[in-house]
Amino acid sequence: MNFPTMKQCLSGILMLSALVGTTAILKVSGAHAFPAEVAEELNITPEQQSELDAIKENARTQIDAILTEEQLASLEDATGRDRKRAMRQLDLNEEQRTQLQTVREDSRTAMNEVLTDEQQAQLQEFKEQRQARRKNRREDFAEKLDLTPAQQSELDAIKENARSQAESVLTDEQQAAVAGKTGREWMQAVRGLDLSEEQRTELQEIRENSRAAADEVLTDEQQAQLQEMRQQRGNRRR
Repeated sequence: MNFPTMKQCLSGILMLSALVGTTAILKVSGAHAFPAEVAEELNITPEQQSELDAIKENARTQIDAILTEEQLASLEDATGRDRKRAMRQLDLNEEQRTQLQTVREDSRTAMNEVLTDEQQAQLQEFKEQRQARRKNRREDFAEKLDLTPAQQSELDAIKENARSQAESVLTDEQQAAVAGKTGREWMQAVRGLDLSEEQRTELQEIRENSRAAADEVLTDEQQAQLQEMRQQRGNRRR
C-alpha cells in the first residue's frame, strides 16, 4: 500500500487552516485532526491527538450550524479539492463570513494551546517549506516553457493588468476582504466573495481575455506544452 508523503499530508491540514478555512472544515480525510504520518512527525501524544480531534469536531459542528441546509446539501457529494472549490463558490453572506472567520481564529487558538512551542515551530517550518516549493514551481514553470525575459515581462504585465481590472469590478468592501493576499490565495479569496452574477460574468471575461493575451505571447510549441502540463496537473488532482 502506498502511503501519502509528509508533504502531501501537510498540504491539507497545516495548522488546521484546511480544517477551518476551507471545506475540509466539514469533512476531513480520516478520523483524526492530523493523519498518522503527521502526528508521528510532530510527536503528537495520544492525549494531544484526542484534544485536537475534539477541536476538529467542534469546528465542524459550528460550521454546520452556520451554513444553510441548501449550502450543506451542495457540498454533500464533493470531496477533496472539489469540495474546497464548492465551498469557495457558496453564496455566503457577510454574517456567515464573519462567523466562519471567528471559528477559524478560535480553532487556531485552541490548537496552539494543545501544541508545544516546539511543535508550533515545526509546523511553521513546514509552512515555509511549502511556500518555498511553490516559488520553485513557478520558476520551474518558466524554465520548462523556456520563456524568454521578454515573454516573462509580457506575461507579468498581463497578469498585473488582469488583477487591476478584477479589483475594479469589486466593491470597496470586497477589495478590503482580499487586501494583502497574493497569487493563489488572492484568487481563492475572490472566489469566496459574495459576488453578484454581473460581477461573476465580468471576472470570467477578464480571465478569458487574459488567457487569450497570454496565448499570443507564447509560441505554438509553448502553448502545446502548457496544455500538456495542465492536463498532467489535472490528472494528479483526481
